Amino acid sequence: MPPRVTTILETGRLRLREFTPHDLDELAALVGDPEQMTFYPRPKTREEAAAWIERNLALYRKRGYGIWAIELTGGGRALAGYCGIRPLELDDGTREIEIGWHLHKRLWGEGLASEAAAAVRDLAFGRFGVPRLVAIIVPEHLASRRVADRLGMREERTASFEGDRVVVYVIAPRAVHHRERSP
Repeated sequence: MPPRVTTILETGRLRLREFTPHDLDELAALVGDPEQMTFYPRPKTREEAAAWIERNLALYRKRGYGIWAIELTGGGRALAGYCGIRPLELDDGTREIEIGWHLHKRLWGEGLASEAAAAVRDLAFGRFGVPRLVAIIVPEHLASRRVADRLGMREERTASFEGDRVVVYVIAPRAVHHRERSP
């Protein structure tokens, strides 16, 4: 019997929910695909995908948030990608709350990453009271940089994360409210 699924939020086209161990096959296929993982150091193994799910289950219990599974509303329960927030530490020791997104390649270019990330941004600032969010993006990942721009994030600096050079984008709640009132 499939586990009870906890829905976190819904948008016009998406449902974000907690991951469960039953998502392993779909997640392993997603993160094991070299094309999907172009901007990551390498594709992930099934074991790494399982450990990633376990880390998120622990985050849900400890903090109430983590990275959530994305499904299309009205489109069954197929994994469309993931989006959420998590604590992270940059190589220089700076601790942040990261917002991250990753969509299945069959859905690239449809605005779904921006839709999911905007909803998660608002949830992070509203329900979870996060004081600021960062997105860490490799400089060459132009599509993700455009998503950060659409969220109202601004480029703050370059940094190192797990040995890779990244661009750190940042947003605070007041920037969201200011942006919504701007013409």
